[in-house]
Amino acid sequence: MDGGFSLIEILVAVVLLGSGAAAVFAGLGSATLGTRLDRDHSRAQAWLQSATEILQAAEREGCDQGESVVRNAYQQEIRNKVVNPPGWSDSQLTVRGPVKVWDGDKYWDPYDPLAPATCFDNQGFKLQLITIVVTSPEGDIIEDVTVVKG
Repeated sequence: MDGGFSLIEILVAVVLLGSGAAAVFAGLGSATLGTRLDRDHSRAQAWLQSATEILQAAEREGCDQGESVVRNAYQQEIRNKVVNPPGWSDSQLTVRGPVKVWDGDKYWDPYDPLAPATCFDNQGFKLQLITIVVTSPEGDIIEDVTVVKG
């Protein structure tokens, strides 16, 4: 009688070891993906916080120039002054339009045909509602913050 292993015993052992190794590698892959997503969320939040502070410190743009001029000026201001996270580009930080204007009761989209005016600066209402958006390099994380600027 031979004391060796049969072919079936060896195949069963290989399948069991292979299944265990596959499970370990799948777990490592999930952990790596989760870590990257957490890191990118943290970077996006920190970038938004910096952009918010830069926007609050920036000179206020009068809404009488037109919404697109105001939005582009704020976007350029934050892109020029906020330090990008490693591997992230300026194009991933945007001011989403429209920049809304305050009429004393509510914020209006200047392009809304029902808005009583496109700008209320002449009436002393100088508040603007501005939304800043950050998108991760892979595009799987999108964070935004809305800022009131006076």
